[in-house]
Amino acid sequence: MDSHSLRGQLSLLIVMAATVILLAVGAAIIVLWPNLLLAGIIIGCCSVLVALVGIGRILDRRWVLWFAVPAFALAGLGSIMLAEDLGISRVGELTEVVVVDHTSEVKTVHDSTDPGGRKVYTHEYTLQHTDGSPIEEPMIYRGKDGFEEFDTGDTISVLIGADGNAPIEPAESIDFADDIAILVVGVLLSAGVYLMCALLLLFGNRRYREDRWGAAPWMMD
Repeated sequence: MDSHSLRGQLSLLIVMAATVILLAVGAAIIVLWPNLLLAGIIIGCCSVLVALVGIGRILDRRWVLWFAVPAFALAGLGSIMLAEDLGISRVGELTEVVVVDHTSEVKTVHDSTDPGGRKVYTHEYTLQHTDGSPIEEPMIYRGKDGFEEFDTGDTISVLIGADGNAPIEPAESIDFADDIAILVVGVLLSAGVYLMCALLLLFGNRRYREDRWGAAPWMMD
């Protein structure tokens, strides 16, 4: 292995280590401080960008990014989803509550891709304990249809902090199996991309030398 290939392999290893570290930091922030979900997501996105930019600079083969983008996106999505569920489960207390009110709000947000604007739906569910005592923070769903399976007067199970400051989440929305499945697929695909890049650095560089200097003596008749 010549010095050029060795430098490429070392650079690839550094990019891989930086990606894993950033992704781990983002996930740890979400697990320890669920209210900092946005910060963890931003760090997770940065880890994906580091991987893509690093591979793009190390390898002069843009087609590799077609495999790298979905692989790293899945790994990042899986880690964030798992960290969010772990964080909510850690600080949240499983509680039986009653839905006493449901309000929805629709706002039109200006979007450069849509001249008519984009509609943003926000649903708020006011809850109270089964003994009638109120819960200060509502359960919020951002999406067009809201929690379609919930209706006013229903008794549901949610995860809520004892002080009312932890995220309120329906217990049935916590699905570790799906989170782990997405994460495992993303990690395996990402590992495959890194292996492919390592092989391209090794054998692609060897092919370049043979094309430039001619076939190796042992390959000649």
